Amino acid sequence: MEIIIIFLFVVLVGTGWASINLLRKLEKYEDSIENFEDFIKAETKRNEALLEALRQIDQRQMFEKDDDVGSIFYQIKETIERYKKFQNNA
Repeated sequence: MEIIIIFLFVVLVGTGWASINLLRKLEKYEDSIENFEDFIKAETKRNEALLEALRQIDQRQMFEKDDDVGSIFYQIKETIERYKKFQNNA
C-alpha cells in the first residue's frame, strides 16, 4: 500500500511541476505575441504616415505616375495595405 501512495505522490508532484512549467512557457509566448501585435500596429501607423508624407510631397502626382518611381510608390502602398489586412486579422 505504501508503494502505491509513494507512486501517486511522485506522479502528482511530476504533474504539478509539468503544469507550472507549461504555464510559464505559455505566458512567455503570449507576451511575445502581444509585443509583436504592438509592433505591427506601430509599424502600420508609421507606414500610413510615410504614405501620407509621400503623397504630400508628390501633390502633382509626378512621381506616382512615373513608371520607375511610380512602381516603388505602389510597392510601398501595397506593403502598407498588407500591414492593414494583417492587423485587422490579428
